[in-house]
Amino acid sequence: MGQKSGGRKMSGLKTFLEELTKKINEKALNLVKEWIGDKYHGKIIEFEVGDIKGMQKAYHIVFTKKGAKFKEGEYPSPDLIYRSDEETLKGVLAGKIPEKEVRKTWKLIIMGDAHEMDPFSHIVATALKG
Repeated sequence: MGQKSGGRKMSGLKTFLEELTKKINEKALNLVKEWIGDKYHGKIIEFEVGDIKGMQKAYHIVFTKKGAKFKEGEYPSPDLIYRSDEETLKGVLAGKIPEKEVRKTWKLIIMGDAHEMDPFSHIVATALKG
């Protein structure tokens, strides 16, 4: 259930990620295929709600050449993990919050294969364009 902000209901991270996954499949599948390339079967990006002390819940998106799939829960060994509160995660993914600023203050923690951040961010930006 979302929180109310300024009289309108704000969707939770789960809903945001489900919608993002759908848009990736509709608008950015070519970029996903290019990102995965020929050496890998897929990539997994995890989103954890929590802070430096730990996490409360997790979601992940599995990327294959056939498309992206949203899943609830932790994945044993994701390529990249983004950890923060729900609003910060949504804001960073949507391009409304500068990722570097919240990383400096440890409000956003990124773990894993940092070289995957740029292609993943490009896929997200393409999927969320008008």
